[in-house]
Amino acid sequence: MKYLIGFFIIICLIMPFGSQAQNRWELGIFGGISNYMGDLAPDPLFKESHPAVGLALKRNSNPYFSYTLSLNYGTISGNDSNSVTLAPRGLKFESVIVELSTQVEFNFFKFGTPEVFGAKRFSPYVFTGLSFFHFDPTVTYNGKLYHLQTERTEGQGIVKNAPDQYKLYQFSIPIGGGLKFNLSDKFNLMLLAGYRATFTSYLDDVGGLYPDKALLVASKGGDLSAFFSDPTHIGETGGQRGNRDKLDWYMFYGITLSYIIPGPICPKF
Repeated sequence: MKYLIGFFIIICLIMPFGSQAQNRWELGIFGGISNYMGDLAPDPLFKESHPAVGLALKRNSNPYFSYTLSLNYGTISGNDSNSVTLAPRGLKFESVIVELSTQVEFNFFKFGTPEVFGAKRFSPYVFTGLSFFHFDPTVTYNGKLYHLQTERTEGQGIVKNAPDQYKLYQFSIPIGGGLKFNLSDKFNLMLLAGYRATFTSYLDDVGGLYPDKALLVASKGGDLSAFFSDPTHIGETGGQRGNRDKLDWYMFYGITLSYIIPGPICPKF
């Protein structure tokens, strides 16, 4: 919460206010779906989509540029059984994504409410920025939920030359766009598709080589760690389990309905 408050104050300080209609804030609610692309899904699969929700605070600096702070929540998942090629590996996962994102938007048309001279009530737009997110790949086995990061399925911290243990908090780069519609002097509607380029190959807990499973069994994780690493027993020590050179992506698609807050809402200093 303190980061949200701090970011809000920064926006208030650096963005000039005026009486023009385009200098407005919006408070929006997002609803849609989330998905993922990685080692268990080279391309996003609709059957692995999950409901996603979010909140957004937007500052319309002028009819072409806006700045947004958003908090989004969704789920991503993948299963080798969705692919004939990947099915023999037998891996699967599910993870909740909680994301705090700052973005800058560019409208291709002069966009705004009717009182903004020359503004259009419709515009395509694009956006980018920086996101900070939390993920935690899990799998359910015999009715119990297991957190795969702690199972060290690629020998992290156990096997020599294994990758470092990946962090559950990461940064990503949002890239996307959509369509904006001004419904009235109080509401805007946005259709959007947002892709997040991450800096990790472990959204799905898969990104390297098969470890020596005997060492996994001997470790604290025991038989379960070895099972989650290679449930179908096809992996050979040092064999390819995932592609660490190909980073994972997650996505949000949906609709944002925002309320246009009239007048400045920041305190005067």
